[in-house]
Amino acid sequence: MNYYSEILKIIDGGIRGDVQKVVDYSLLLADKLNKSGDDRKAQRIRSTVEKQGYITDKDILSLAQNKSVNYPRQIPFDQESKLELANIFLPNQLRNKKLILSYETLAQIEEFIKAYQNYDDLVAHNLEIPTTMLLFGPPGCGKTETAFSIARRLDLPIVVARLDTMISSYLGSTAKNIRFLFDYAKKNQCVLFLDEFDAVAKLRDDIHEMGELKRVVNSLLQNIDTLDNRSVLIAATNHEKLLDPAIWRRFSTRINISLPNSQLILEVINELLLETDSALDNKSVEFLILLFKGQAIADIQQIIKRAIRKTILDKRKLELPDVVESYFDYTQIIIETEPESIRNSKLEYLFNVKSDLSYRLLGEILRLHHKTAKKLADKINEVKGVK
Repeated sequence: MNYYSEILKIIDGGIRGDVQKVVDYSLLLADKLNKSGDDRKAQRIRSTVEKQGYITDKDILSLAQNKSVNYPRQIPFDQESKLELANIFLPNQLRNKKLILSYETLAQIEEFIKAYQNYDDLVAHNLEIPTTMLLFGPPGCGKTETAFSIARRLDLPIVVARLDTMISSYLGSTAKNIRFLFDYAKKNQCVLFLDEFDAVAKLRDDIHEMGELKRVVNSLLQNIDTLDNRSVLIAATNHEKLLDPAIWRRFSTRINISLPNSQLILEVINELLLETDSALDNKSVEFLILLFKGQAIADIQQIIKRAIRKTILDKRKLELPDVVESYFDYTQIIIETEPESIRNSKLEYLFNVKSDLSYRLLGEILRLHHKTAKKLADKINEVKGVK
């Protein structure tokens, strides 16, 4: 079948919601149709793309001419599935999103960026340039956002490895795919981002793994050692304890992005409430900080956004009960099904969050009269034998 490879990649991009990939391979298909003499179909494809306002080949060439970094056209692909091993994003496609991280973490990131940007000064003093960074910590705390932010700050394309394609069931293919990706980064200055890094960098003495794992890790180590052309390698994992010790030594910068403290939770709340019609007072916000303790930033954002959406649709101000209700729905902490049991479980949980919670605030959260809230609390305490 003619143009099977292009059609397969267009379908893959459409299923994954990767619009840029659909556009790129649609234009590549148009070029091939032109060369085969089918100008009418080629023009129809181009017109469809241009009507949607997406980036075209001419735009890409213009970007490449105006930047020191060339935009490479051919992403390496798995030889068995014929699917690409990575997605690529240009600097102008990356959002200028504020990172909500601790002061210490932001300082480490800034030091990394500054060192890279002052490459010539450091080389003149015979100092190595930090070009490898390992991000570790719980999920949803900002590791991926950090990688994208660094790429934007450095004005480099970011090449995001696709583990679903890179890890192959064929013996030896995973190590080969890793080499393809690193060869690509050596030839094209970029930020190579390996998320869920533990999938390819596990301990080589894991008794549950076959010999293939050792080959993969050895290949990974060799490729990290030979990475050049001023490309940056950023890896991220939620399971740092699974990483082979030799992997750690390959990263000049290691950053633990942990769960947010009270100050960062407050920052997340304030940022989301900035342009929201809210009735939350300081006491409400203080309670939410306690409620969100132990939650990842991404989860806190989802909880608050969900509450905001509901109040916008209801055409009213955001209130504390909206956020708390969204919290319980999102976390699925309460497993009871009977309305009375659900209410009692919520009440007990809220007292565990703040033991000196006033009945007035408790009543506001559960949308009860404060006297009713007190009766329920007294009844629960009586059952538990608490005076």
